[in-house]
Amino acid sequence: MPCQRARVYSHIKCHEAVQMEPFPIRNLDTYDWKELENRFLKVMEQHKEAEDALKNHISRMLEIFMAWSQTTITCDETRALKRFKTQMHHVQNSGESLEKKKRHYTDVVKAFESALALLDDRL
Repeated sequence: MPCQRARVYSHIKCHEAVQMEPFPIRNLDTYDWKELENRFLKVMEQHKEAEDALKNHISRMLEIFMAWSQTTITCDETRALKRFKTQMHHVQNSGESLEKKKRHYTDVVKAFESALALLDDRL
């Protein structure tokens, strides 16, 4: 990546130099239009190289972002699954605990009924 940044930076400097270079207007009839065309093509090639460097840089950054994004999604899914399993385990344990309490209270009530029946028989 530092190489790409250097390319882009050098492109900016080149662009500034081209913009600052005065256009030599003397006699348009004798002006070397071929040289102007060559300069234009050279500058356009430099711009294309810089644009390609930027595209490559952005493409790599998007790949990194996609990998990061996918990692966070995977982590969130894993976390959600663990949370769901914990909640299910808690609900199942709560149901079992409630059932045990219900049986215990039923047994206690039966024991009291038996005790009352024994007391009624003695009296």
